[in-house]
Amino acid sequence: MHISLDSALGRQRRLNSVGESVLQIAPNAAAAYSLRSLTGGDPKVVRVRRASDNSERDFTSSQITSGEMLRWVNVQAIAPLDIQALEAGGRTGPFLLAKAAYSLRSLGTRQATLAATGDTVARANGKFVAQVRRSSDDAVKSFTADEVTDGTLLAFVGTGGSDNGFVKVWYDQSVTTEAGDTATGNHAVQATAANQPQIVNAGALNTSGGLEFDGSNDFFSLTSDISFENKAGCVFSLQDGQDSANDSTLGNSSSNRGVGFRNIQTRWYYTTGAVDIDNSSPPSGLALFTALHDGTTNDPNVKAFVNSSLIVDGIPDANQGEANVSTTANQIGARRDLSFLEGTVKEIVIYDTNQTDNRGAIEANIGEAYSITGIPAYDNTVDGFVETWYDQSGNSKDATQPTAGSQPKIVDEGSLVTGGIDFDGTDDIGLVTGSFSLTQTYSTFSVSHTDDASTSQGVWSTAASFDSTFNAAQLFRSDDGFSINSGTTLTTAGTINYVADRNYLQTNVVNGGSSSIFVDGATGATGNMGATNPSGVLILGYYKSGSNIQNLDGAIKELIIYDSDQTSNRAALETNIAAANGVTLS
Repeated sequence: MHISLDSALGRQRRLNSVGESVLQIAPNAAAAYSLRSLTGGDPKVVRVRRASDNSERDFTSSQITSGEMLRWVNVQAIAPLDIQALEAGGRTGPFLLAKAAYSLRSLGTRQATLAATGDTVARANGKFVAQVRRSSDDAVKSFTADEVTDGTLLAFVGTGGSDNGFVKVWYDQSVTTEAGDTATGNHAVQATAANQPQIVNAGALNTSGGLEFDGSNDFFSLTSDISFENKAGCVFSLQDGQDSANDSTLGNSSSNRGVGFRNIQTRWYYTTGAVDIDNSSPPSGLALFTALHDGTTNDPNVKAFVNSSLIVDGIPDANQGEANVSTTANQIGARRDLSFLEGTVKEIVIYDTNQTDNRGAIEANIGEAYSITGIPAYDNTVDGFVETWYDQSGNSKDATQPTAGSQPKIVDEGSLVTGGIDFDGTDDIGLVTGSFSLTQTYSTFSVSHTDDASTSQGVWSTAASFDSTFNAAQLFRSDDGFSINSGTTLTTAGTINYVADRNYLQTNVVNGGSSSIFVDGATGATGNMGATNPSGVLILGYYKSGSNIQNLDGAIKELIIYDSDQTSNRAALETNIAAANGVTLS
């Protein structure tokens, strides 16, 4: 049998044992949270929700350090036709079926396969986006998204200085089935050559990269009306230009009805008239306009967004409910054949269902595809939030927060939070475990900081339930002391104080009247912490005292809890934790 020299001499274990992890130095933790591996392997450490589309995904410690998690948060790669509904496990629900979808790019792998009906140049079925007429001889041919950009379209139209191309059919890419094998077929059609918007100008693709409407007579008629009768409605339109007060992207040919955008205004049409949702500061250049209606009758529930920013939240109009029973759209680029769009349209996606919860996902993809400043996914400024911080101890004490608005950050505007998992001090109301209890003597090791040294804030606590008063808590106290309460508060105030925005390693050995707090390895306070044994649930980033809720305004990098006295391992653990988290020991 091998006996180590340390054991033979009865000494505390050597510090910085080569290759040892925290849980190898001191096994049998009650709970252990970090973004690094505490086990020596590559454990799952967090489940992250990205703000752009609310998708969730688990990540291991190596995926944090390699940048894979950060890349995933910042990239929104799900095209509209491929987006699935949110469920508990992320976007794993049914596909979101668009009512119609028009673009010169492919809007997803589930893009409809179509027949090239009406082509004078024969083609097999394909995933077509537009049917184009060349002006030189009026020949007509359908093209895929790749063929629009790889030169195939230009080769057909011709490269001569006067050769132009016009869109006869803007194909509807949407499908009607979950399998994605049945085309909706609500194509936007203009059989009259003089009324077709342009796609190729003088042998080159339009500099706008979209369809150019001339403002005088260019428009499409839809194969069938899009009705929002007794339904919610959502429209996403990417466009540029709109120079006339009468411009209208979507409209109706027989009356003042429809749903669409007019003169950089969002317009929802009614039987009795129209209400313009004014955008007093319209964006210049390419812009994404979104209109949402939740389907509620007689209530101002139209919302309008420009480049993902809310410009109007409801319309104070007595006839609001009529949007739910009478809106119809059957034209693109015109309204009642009386006013026409002057400008560019690149993409329109229409739903006759309420997509409020999925707006971010749809807008993020459009923003990234077209480099629209202001939509987070375009310039890699997406936020990422922690839904679950996984327990590495093996005891399955995972700390979770299912409410999106209460989740702490791990990625802030596209960058990894350097201080750990960041709580905002207001509505980030804790990551909570299931049943959790400790028996004195117990020991805790944490690396955390506060952004605000003027208020008391909880690092962790235990309570009978999430909304109950704590029975044990570690906190930054407003007297500048590192503190812990297990029935009685012990604080380092006056001995070791803290400052804002600096990470500290706090060690607590809780043993009634013989308890100790260590800060960065130095003794901060000894004395009575009380005889309470923590029980109920463990809450990270929060404690409640009576009616007072003390949220952490700061971050936690690491928290390891033992249901035992770890005095003999304290120095070794502190050395390991400090080195990993950039803390200098005293």
